[in-house]
Amino acid sequence: MGKAQLPYSKVGLGTWAIGGGWGPQPEEVSLATLVQALEAGCQLVDTAPLYGHGRAEELIARAFKLYGARVTVLTKVAPLAYQWAPAANIPVQTVFPAYHIVQQAEESLKRLATECLDCLLLQTWCPAWTEPGEWYEALVNLQRQGKIRSFGISVSDHRAYDAIGVIEAGLVDIVEVPYSILDQRAASTLFPIALKHGTSIIVRTPLASGALAGSWHKSMKFDRRDWRRRVFKGEHFERTVARVEKIKALLDPDAVLPQIALRFCLSHPAITAVIPGARTPEQVACNLATMRQDPLPTNLLKQIQILWKTEFCYNVRTSVGEEGER
Repeated sequence: MGKAQLPYSKVGLGTWAIGGGWGPQPEEVSLATLVQALEAGCQLVDTAPLYGHGRAEELIARAFKLYGARVTVLTKVAPLAYQWAPAANIPVQTVFPAYHIVQQAEESLKRLATECLDCLLLQTWCPAWTEPGEWYEALVNLQRQGKIRSFGISVSDHRAYDAIGVIEAGLVDIVEVPYSILDQRAASTLFPIALKHGTSIIVRTPLASGALAGSWHKSMKFDRRDWRRRVFKGEHFERTVARVEKIKALLDPDAVLPQIALRFCLSHPAITAVIPGARTPEQVACNLATMRQDPLPTNLLKQIQILWKTEFCYNVRTSVGEEGER
């Protein structure tokens, strides 16, 4: 993955839910989930300091110690003052000043109990910043000091195209982007550019924040501590459930929906890996089983793409949105 040739598995593990913010999550279950992922062949873990105020990173370090080995970890630098999805007139140095990037990297090094981070991603981006300024020098210096192996961008929700300029300028070669059956926008905007430049694309929210896990229904309620309660509600929640039902109608009765969703993503040649979240060992086992499965059949891919073009492309929202992962 990337110029640093980081080892990875096509299916990784996202740790936002493990860190907190998705409702009650016992620590022993989080550790068991992480260890199960490692034992099942997961070679890529995604995290961020904001996931439980560092809790996810600390749990990953503990899981590595229990397992007896480390795998590739992607972590992030949150925008200063939580300036998510910044406007073009906001200078990059007010969102990612050098001291902030260095400070966040140093804190992640401690929590992950390592001397070198595999990959550090800036957790939002703006096309107007596509110049190698203070932010770039800070990352390059961290790389020269042996504190990070590689760096890249994690684009904001709804704005996959924001990374096009920075890819074309050759400043980064690892980009994290939202993409799923319910949000296929990156396929027409970002993916052709990524293929042209050999950029490693890591797909987040491939299960659309759990909507494609197969358990949502019209009468369900989110825990009051689950961020999805404030996003998936009313008409938007009903629309999301209805769209998932239309996907299920295309599938065989014995098909496992989350595996179909992950195989859909991995069927695109631009995608390097997917990082679905999981909160239990059983969910991890289900997700990682996808690594042994083939891409989706062409006819099913076409049916899903037709649904996107005729219906799903309107009123898209599959994650927290522009307020970010705070």
